Amino acid sequence: MFILIGSLMIHGLYSINQDIGRHIKTGEIIWQTKSIPNTNLFSFTVPDHPFINHHWFAEVIFYFLNLAVGLKGLIILKAIINLLAFLLIYLAVRKRTSIWAIIPIFVLSVLVFTERTDVRPEIFSYLCLAYYLFAIFKSKYESSYRWLYALPFIQIFWTNTHIYFALGPMLLFFYLIDRFIESGYDYNGGLFGFKDRHCNRPVLIIFVLVILSTLVNPNFINGALAPLKILIDYGYSIVENQNIFFLTDYGISKFTISLFELSVIVFILSYVVAIRRGAKKITFEILTGLAFIILAGKMIRNFGPYAFVFASIASTNFGYIKKDISKKMALTLSIITVIGLSYLSYSVYSDSFYNFIGSYKHFELAIPSGAEGAVNFIKENKIKGPVFNNFDIGSYMIWKMYPDEKVFVDGRPEAYGQEFFDNIYKPMQEDPKVWTKLSEQYDINYILFTHTDITPWAQIFLNRISQDKNWPMIYLDGNSVIFIKDTIANKALISKSRITPK
Repeated sequence: MFILIGSLMIHGLYSINQDIGRHIKTGEIIWQTKSIPNTNLFSFTVPDHPFINHHWFAEVIFYFLNLAVGLKGLIILKAIINLLAFLLIYLAVRKRTSIWAIIPIFVLSVLVFTERTDVRPEIFSYLCLAYYLFAIFKSKYESSYRWLYALPFIQIFWTNTHIYFALGPMLLFFYLIDRFIESGYDYNGGLFGFKDRHCNRPVLIIFVLVILSTLVNPNFINGALAPLKILIDYGYSIVENQNIFFLTDYGISKFTISLFELSVIVFILSYVVAIRRGAKKITFEILTGLAFIILAGKMIRNFGPYAFVFASIASTNFGYIKKDISKKMALTLSIITVIGLSYLSYSVYSDSFYNFIGSYKHFELAIPSGAEGAVNFIKENKIKGPVFNNFDIGSYMIWKMYPDEKVFVDGRPEAYGQEFFDNIYKPMQEDPKVWTKLSEQYDINYILFTHTDITPWAQIFLNRISQDKNWPMIYLDGNSVIFIKDTIANKALISKSRITPK
């Protein structure tokens, strides 16, 4: 089972154009300056826009690991961290249920999880979330409270590595409710006014310490509240923030969406089984399951944390089925299971699994070139900005070109704000008059775009600009395209490199 999970974690760094480069560059800046930027220093459009970097410590880790082991090493690190997270979930439930419940639930869980297997700061969230679930299950089902004592320290690390840190206090709050409902909460004038039954008091104290731990970040209360505020001025719709219904209506076929829907059915069925088999004290499981089903349904980026909650709770719920099987039947099931898991693992290794689900992934440690060719062309020909680039390529440009070149936009909607996207970025692509006015205002000299951008405004812009004689195309590859303004200073380069669109 873990060989299968590990094989699904190993694939190329296909998101090379996206966030990873910016994370590495930011980690470098933080280390060199010994300070964490709180404004949008990478952009010339809104350089003073406030920005709370909620994953700064993850970026420092990525920076040093990239220096030590390179991008392929980061892929291995991601695989190890995700495997450890699944191992913690396994250790949390193995005494509560049978292996015959664990294996199918874990397999379904990791298949849903494949939507979120890139190298991102959220890998640290998965590990922290898994530890929370491990500690809570150990406390609830084995009366082993010592694992809870590490949670405030885990929370400090989590708060500074990824914005999912809010899930920690939420889980502990659900567990606190579970404890009070199970043991009662008669007022006796003691600590916090609650009667101390079944070790409620330590859980309550740890919960308070965990809440206080979220304040241990460079932005104090604003940093602690960042998860609640980040979408207020987000300004840009990205695929991972869309719900499953939007993606289906948008015409994007997602194998993992179907698996997620199946997992929800299995999840609900597990509660039915648990309740019918006499489970009464599952308040934590009900609250947590409901919350994460809603979170995953609202945004597919939440498939990752949902997968760990599903694996832990659904397998535990099915553990209420107490039925002994004969040694002969156990041997038969073991053989079938090993053959099945081996076949699935081999299908991932041979890429037949990815071909079957229509995925772009492959079992490999490849580092795609991404926008490297376009950036090299810019450097070799000493092309200077200002540049107009699209959302998808900005982070790669930051990685390879900052501080010599600042970007128009990059993949952090919260660093630019709603007004920028509504009044500047999108209108410049959709309206020729706005483009003419603002490109002159910003003194745009060249355009660098990933022509794989599927947003309607990008398609409108690329179709129009490729026919605009004032912006001849001078570079094109399978990923990126460059247009340059037809000026006297650019005549020689245009004459040498002009590409006529077909």
